[in-house]
This record gives sequence, C-alpha cells and structure tokens, in this order.
Amino acid sequence: MTDQRLSDCLHCSMRSESIFAGLLPAELENLGMEVQDIALPAGERLYREGEPARYAYTLRSGAVKLYKTLSNGQEVILRLLHHGDLLGFEGISEKQHRNDAITLAPSQLCRLDLENLQALSQRLPTVQAAILQRWQDALRESEERIVELGAKRAEARLATFLLQWAQRYPHLRSVPFPLTRQDLGAFLGLSTEHVSRIMAEWKRQSFLHESRGHLEILQEPNLRRIAQELPGEKADKKNQD
Repeated sequence: MTDQRLSDCLHCSMRSESIFAGLLPAELENLGMEVQDIALPAGERLYREGEPARYAYTLRSGAVKLYKTLSNGQEVILRLLHHGDLLGFEGISEKQHRNDAITLAPSQLCRLDLENLQALSQRLPTVQAAILQRWQDALRESEERIVELGAKRAEARLATFLLQWAQRYPHLRSVPFPLTRQDLGAFLGLSTEHVSRIMAEWKRQSFLHESRGHLEILQEPNLRRIAQELPGEKADKKNQD
C-alpha cells in the first residue's frame, strides 16, 4: 500500500542531490507545484513499459530496477537505482514509459507531476539544466557498462559492480544490498548460476560478507585487482606460474 504526503523540498535531506539543488530558498518556497513523498514496499511497480507517463521520481532511499522483458520472456535490467537517482523523466519528452520500474526494497521516493515539472523547467532554466545533466550522467554510465560487458571477464564485471554499489554508501561498512543473484545476472549479462558461483567463492575467500540484505566488502584491494583484470590475464598468470 502506498503512503504519501507533501514533500518539504526546502528542508529535504536529499536537496543537494535533487534537480532543485541549484534553486534559491525563495524559489523552492514558490515552486508552483506539489512534490509528494511516497513510501512503497519491495516489489511495488511504479510503471510499466508503454503506459502513459504521468509522473517522474527521485529515489530518496531503497532500490529500484528499470528493465525490459524480451519477446522470449527474458528480463534485461537497464539500470539499478540507488538513493538520489532519477526515474521516469523520459516522460518530459515522451508520452509513454520506455521500460518497467519496480522497487527491490522498501523505498521512499519524491513524486513529481510531469506536466507541472515541464512548466517549471521552462520557467526555471536551472531545473531544466539539472534534468539534462542527470540524463547525460545516466547515458554515460550506460555506455560505460556496455564497454565493460564486452571487455571484461565475468569476475571483473561483478567486482566492478560491487565496488561501485558500495561506494554509493561511503559512511557505511555494511551497505544495503537487496539484489538477488538473478538481478545481478540480468544486469551484468551473466547467468544466475555463474553469479552464484563467483559470489560463493569470494565469500569462501573472505573477500566479502552478506547478511540479511546487506553486503560488506572485507578485502577491497583484492576486488579492485579483479575488477581491473582484462580477458586472458588470469590464464596468462597461471601459465607463468
């Protein structure tokens, strides 16, 4: 069940990460639109591919996956979102959502009406520039992941992802980690079984620890070394030994 209330953007703890970060206090107090805080349980769908786009969201806490389902039923995860990430903003220029969005953990989000947001961005160029910058950042991240999928071994892909995920929580040793092995595989282009084998081996070697939806990286240098390995390097090292 969705819990919702009006957001106080001026005193929001996520203000510095939002599209309103560059606005003055007086501008925030006179946005001319309502921003709603909503709370969703894990497994709640925000929207489906092809549905009319009515709202955009900022993820305040929790996790959300954006994905497409192929004609053969296979799920391909496009992005895995953390706190501070945006979703649904394609609705500013498109009438329909281009993917599905579902929460992976209990999540807090800000919900913005797209028609009102479009009018606001035209009135306040700072907001329009912030949205464009976030789109560009997301595009760059997607391009970097495509390169990694083609250039890195499975272990390197997974190590890179885990390190990047943990870096989003710089003040926590044990970070929220609501992702299943299936989610990781769908995002990294690996089978669920392959991800499970790698994670089991790293836990056996005490590289990391998992407990109740949390992840702690115990040996970051080892994971960084693996993340930097290119195809063939592991085999070359074995031959040299």
